[in-house]
Amino acid sequence: MGNVKEQSINEIWKDEQFKLLRAQFKRNIPDKRCAHCYNIEKSGKESLRQISNKKYSKDFERVEKDNPEPIYLDIRFSNICNFKCKTCWHGNSSAWFDAGSKRNASNERVIKAFTTNFDELYEYLENVEEIYFAGGEPLIMEEHYQILEELEKRKLFNVQLRYNTNFSNLNFKDTNILEVWKKFTHVHVSASIDAAFDLGEEIREGFNWKQFTINRKQMLTIAPEIYFEITPTISSLNINHIGKLHQHLVNENLLAINNIYLNILERPSNFNIKQLSSTDKLKSETVIINHIDWLKKHHCHHEIIGEFENLIGYLNLS
Repeated sequence: MGNVKEQSINEIWKDEQFKLLRAQFKRNIPDKRCAHCYNIEKSGKESLRQISNKKYSKDFERVEKDNPEPIYLDIRFSNICNFKCKTCWHGNSSAWFDAGSKRNASNERVIKAFTTNFDELYEYLENVEEIYFAGGEPLIMEEHYQILEELEKRKLFNVQLRYNTNFSNLNFKDTNILEVWKKFTHVHVSASIDAAFDLGEEIREGFNWKQFTINRKQMLTIAPEIYFEITPTISSLNINHIGKLHQHLVNENLLAINNIYLNILERPSNFNIKQLSSTDKLKSETVIINHIDWLKKHHCHHEIIGEFENLIGYLNLS
């Protein structure tokens, strides 16, 4: 839709391409770039597309009138990351660079969104309701902390902060992120963890199960009011173990039973659960059904039960 290395954010936001896309969506015409959401919807699971439409339905009339400045920012400053997950690639993790071959997205280890400063982002902060930080790993990015400093300077503590993080490192230089988060009204942390113990460490190279539990206990001590959930990426590597992870964290009082969101992996296709054999699919379905029974016995919210039921639906898509 544009390139912030060559254009201003404002130019991209008001460009003809964006106008055409908005008009297309207004007429409910699908776009091939949204294929992942459409595939998710086929399984019965609610996609990010549907979640966003529901979340921002309150703004439809306002947008229709004058196409105001964005109220939500999705910021991925770079691919800097301390993990090399099996289901990832260089575009999302600098740690993959040395692997080379098809996984490399650039000739440079670190791929930055902005080649110069990003002061232009500050122009939008006064109107922003929510900022989503992802990466790479946002909690080890200098730019992420600069944005938080600017929010603090302007006393914009009502801006909602949301994260996709591997939750491995809560300290950056002299800053403990928990002490910063405590100042904001609403912080939503989604921790990317795929399995417990050794399997979790095998799938996500760099992940340390013991450190993860230490960090979670520290959060519960320093900032228990922060919303914390796990967002496992469901692949052939962990589909038979996701229930064990969920149950263990709940039983250890490290996670509220309803605080889980399942990300279903599309690519790389060799890890897509649709590629499993019929026998393996049947085995996985049985494992998930057993977990659903556990969820029901523990009075889990019906939407979370639906997440796992829709996982079975996706598993059996042709």
